[in-house]
Amino acid sequence: MTIPQSVQKIDVHNHIIPEFLEELAASKDLPARASMPAWSVEKTLAFLDQHHIDSAILSPSAHGAMLAADRDEDRSLTRKWNEYAFNLRAAHPDRFGFLGLLPSLLDEEGVLAEIRYLFETLKADGVSLWTSYDGRYLGDMGFASVFEALDKHHAVIHVHPNPTQKGPFFTTPFLPQPLIDFPHETSRTAADLVLSGRKRQIPNCKIILSHGGGTLPYLAERLVALSNHLFSGMLIEQSPRGDQIIEDLRSFYFDLALSGSKCVLDALLSFAPHENILYGSDFPFASAEADYFDSTLEGYAMDDTLRMMCYRENALRLFPSLQRHSSKLQDAK
Repeated sequence: MTIPQSVQKIDVHNHIIPEFLEELAASKDLPARASMPAWSVEKTLAFLDQHHIDSAILSPSAHGAMLAADRDEDRSLTRKWNEYAFNLRAAHPDRFGFLGLLPSLLDEEGVLAEIRYLFETLKADGVSLWTSYDGRYLGDMGFASVFEALDKHHAVIHVHPNPTQKGPFFTTPFLPQPLIDFPHETSRTAADLVLSGRKRQIPNCKIILSHGGGTLPYLAERLVALSNHLFSGMLIEQSPRGDQIIEDLRSFYFDLALSGSKCVLDALLSFAPHENILYGSDFPFASAEADYFDSTLEGYAMDDTLRMMCYRENALRLFPSLQRHSSKLQDAK
């Protein structure tokens, strides 16, 4: 598969796994250890070149949600990761932006301090949030102050699924959570953000859902119908109602990591505004898979305007700091 050289993509879903994180994961003897691939800056740059990607927005691995033993270690690991990502962007400003990591949202004081540091000192391009924290999803009322702070900074938020703590990493011997549970977790927290009213309370934030929004495009109409009728009694004062629910669901952004197949694209393109769809690779967790889904994405019938929107233009509007660097690199090519 060959992407035309004239179409240079922006990758909004690209993980980094610093050596200190690998070492910590190995010391913890986590059940997910086997799924943590070897990573390096050089491998990332080679991947970008191979897949005709101008630049990537770097984000943490979901393993980060599993590693810290206590609050102090969580804060320390978070700060170390953010400064590592900052330095990586500084070393390769034409190729990288980064989304900051936050401590567990249950640590309100630590989270608010890290948000200030990320946006006021490190000038992060946004933040990465997990779908849940100790079983509490992003619409949880206890997270209100965190989202108020993110809204103040007009944050771009990338939501990524993390292994739930309610069950084993392998739900059956053949089903590690990333196969089925991860897309469901993304849908679950997106629905929680909407039905709790949280999405409407943070109009300055732009929220990207991983992996095509999980199962959300497929289940959205079911969610709306049941919320408006059978389960309408669960809604609270600030909850959206009627057509507001589908409007809020469609207002998310959706990355295409592991989501380039025809059935997914058919559903997503019929559900989401086309200006809200973004290219993503999920490197390094999905290197071979990225080859496959890039091939199916390239073979999917869409006009040049829509392809350019999904590949780069939508991302450049969302991350204006990439405009200057991307334009310079595009001109050079």
